[in-house]
Amino acid sequence: MKLFKEIVKDVLYASRITSVGNKKLILTTVVILSQLTAFSDVALIVIFAAIISGGYEGDGLFTPVIEIFLDNLFLLPFLVVARFLFTYIQTMTMKKLEMRVTRNIKVHLLREVFEKRNYSVADAYFYINQLAGHVSFFYTNLVGFANSILQTIAYVAYLTFSDFNAFIAFGAGIIVLSYPVKLLIGRARKYMHEIYIYSKYSAEEIQRIVENMFLIKLLKKEEKEIENFRNTLEELNDSDYRNIKWTSLNGYLPSFATMFILSIIVSISNLAESLTLDFIGVTLKLFQVLGTVTNSVNKIVNSHVHLSKLTELLKNRNEINKENFIMNISEAEFAIECQDISFKYFNSEVYIFNNLTLNIAKNKHTILTGANGSGKSTLLGLLSGVYYSESGKVIVNSKKFGYIGATPLIFSASLRENLMYGNDEEVTDEMILNELRNFDTFKEESGYDLDRVIDNKSLSSGQMQKIAFIRALISDVDILLLDESTANLDDSSRDLIFDILEKKQITIINSTHDADQFKNVDHHINIDIIEENRILENKF
Repeated sequence: MKLFKEIVKDVLYASRITSVGNKKLILTTVVILSQLTAFSDVALIVIFAAIISGGYEGDGLFTPVIEIFLDNLFLLPFLVVARFLFTYIQTMTMKKLEMRVTRNIKVHLLREVFEKRNYSVADAYFYINQLAGHVSFFYTNLVGFANSILQTIAYVAYLTFSDFNAFIAFGAGIIVLSYPVKLLIGRARKYMHEIYIYSKYSAEEIQRIVENMFLIKLLKKEEKEIENFRNTLEELNDSDYRNIKWTSLNGYLPSFATMFILSIIVSISNLAESLTLDFIGVTLKLFQVLGTVTNSVNKIVNSHVHLSKLTELLKNRNEINKENFIMNISEAEFAIECQDISFKYFNSEVYIFNNLTLNIAKNKHTILTGANGSGKSTLLGLLSGVYYSESGKVIVNSKKFGYIGATPLIFSASLRENLMYGNDEEVTDEMILNELRNFDTFKEESGYDLDRVIDNKSLSSGQMQKIAFIRALISDVDILLLDESTANLDDSSRDLIFDILEKKQITIINSTHDADQFKNVDHHINIDIIEENRILENKF
């Protein structure tokens, strides 16, 4: 009962983002089709039983309908077709509901990410992609469960009218089932928690491996990474197998318990005398749908693990104080001032920075160095307002940021469209051409073709990086954030780019693992991972 209350509570809370248009119409359609499917199943079973046994002696609510079909057997194929149409339309309607719920959740979570929620990249990917799928799966099974219950009621009603002893059998079966079902669901739910943890961890591992694929292959550590990933998947599979093992037992219990109780009643009563073909047919159908009911319960309980995580995400919205990030346009000495900032990612207890104070000089080249995981990229996010500090303040005395990462954003479109991405200012083709000439790139025999269609497969890594730099510069940024942005460039290209940047008189904050590759650096900030991520060195 406690679990049921939790599920209802989470469903109501998450309904704000999972609801879809025409929800009442969709649910009403599913309910009606479910009942039509159940009634057509009963009708088909009774009609075929009457044909085989040579007659029908029923006296129930559906007797007139049955007699119409028996008197007009040419209508029977139409009933068969109708039954399968009911099922098909019901299935497609539920699938449409699932797809809409998935869409709404993904869009909402993506908006959460863009609204400055302090997600790590791996968490953002996991929540948007996998969590949304699991939650929509929950809602599909919830509707399927309601469906199965309605069908069960229809089958039980028919059998009860046929013989009241059957009603006693099914009632006893449900009572007998209650405890073992509860026990098995508890076991399955435990392993579902493990599946959630391992799934999230495997998603993080995939992201880490893919992002560092070049380095891994260069250092010939492929087999080690593959083995580590295989071990992670093995742990995930072990939990998944245990979950399926207990879940499957729940699927078999209803038919076993009901048939067992029914066999006892048959052996000690006169129920066997009333066993007709239609009674047996509907009973078997009931066994089938009862298995669907318990499977749906298992899936609902298991998927609730993910729904509860979603509601947890929705509830923890107030942890970010946007007032901790202040952006001014001023003539202050520093481009950025960090005053006692502390930061940790959402859903983490580990602080990346704790009471960090730091100043970035205006119109100077500052490099950030530190070990992998020390927080260089995170610091760039804090300096630019992509992340918000938990306490302290970040004051930016400039107007506009530019950002260039190790893998530039390139999409299949014209060269002009790629260069103009994110630029809301008026930029002429001549301004673009001037920057292309400065960077000495993309010139063809006929000159520069801004309408040339490009994508990340048709360009070299150096060309993509140059596009990113040109894009930032034509946007008239005054602070340029670089995150391993020159890792894939040769020495001559890197020197060319920084010669151009020096002439622009802008603030450059350059996160890199190799400080020695840069000339004319004004400041060097080294982040120490050992000493609680504090600034180890700040050389001017």
